Amino acid sequence: TLFLLQLNPDLTPFQRRYVSYVKRCDELERKLRFFSNECDRFNLELASAGDLDSFILSSTTKEKQLLEALEVELEGYESQMRELNNFSERLTIEYNEKVELQEVLEKARRFFMTDAPRLAVSEMTTTGSSEGLLSNDHGRDLDMRFSSITGVVSTEEKMRFERMIFRATRGNCGVRCAPIQQPITDPHTGELVEKSVFIVFYKSVSIENKLKKICDAFQAHRYSLPDMDDAPAIDRMLTENAQELVDSRTVLLKNQDTRYKLCQVLAQNIEKWTWITVREKAIYHSLNMFKSDVAGMLRGEGWVISEHLDEAKMCV
Repeated sequence: TLFLLQLNPDLTPFQRRYVSYVKRCDELERKLRFFSNECDRFNLELASAGDLDSFILSSTTKEKQLLEALEVELEGYESQMRELNNFSERLTIEYNEKVELQEVLEKARRFFMTDAPRLAVSEMTTTGSSEGLLSNDHGRDLDMRFSSITGVVSTEEKMRFERMIFRATRGNCGVRCAPIQQPITDPHTGELVEKSVFIVFYKSVSIENKLKKICDAFQAHRYSLPDMDDAPAIDRMLTENAQELVDSRTVLLKNQDTRYKLCQVLAQNIEKWTWITVREKAIYHSLNMFKSDVAGMLRGEGWVISEHLDEAKMCV
């Protein structure tokens, strides 16, 4: 083992001759960590690059532009992967919106068909007063006189969401929630999130503004629905959205398959690329310890254990 001496103690690490090359190696390591994380998403195991000693012995200096070639190759893979990831995020958002809209339409239609006729009585019982939200005085033409906001909120936040609405409107709202059976994929983290459909009934513009602010605070997605009395329009919207849902899922799965195949290629090379990068970085760290003379020649000093001197000479 050869121990080099630092011949540039008066220079900071950022002033030394090969600091730019070290930074380039740092950037390569960042890309490789990114590739490794992407492979982890698909539970892909990184292929072995073989034995480390064999890699060191087989290293060659014939390719002068090794670092440049590796930079170009990894830059291409990173651009491709980030483009696919961005596209996947947009597709996931679109797909989630269609899933949520389908659930909102189905649950809203079911609610207006089965629960709405009983809503006035239940709300009057809850308030205990003829001046409640849906009192007998307002029992006629209920759907025409009460507006509603419909959307989707995280199931984890559902109870807080309902309490906030009750407090902000002083109980002058009717809230109905129903869980979505299918978990929604978070487009940013990839984790599954449970969500619930909500329908909030209100009777004034001031309450509507409060409800919208509450929805925004809880990151609830609001959806505009047609008149629930127009059954053909609801059925048509359900049919069209269902077809768009199938198309979105097809494109999303195609994107996922493309990312998986790219990660398979990366998984076969990440360890080899990592070893090359570490080796190049170590070389430039060592060169930063050399002293440069006027002619541009580099001079290095160090020491080696006496019994290893002949072995060190053979390596030069």
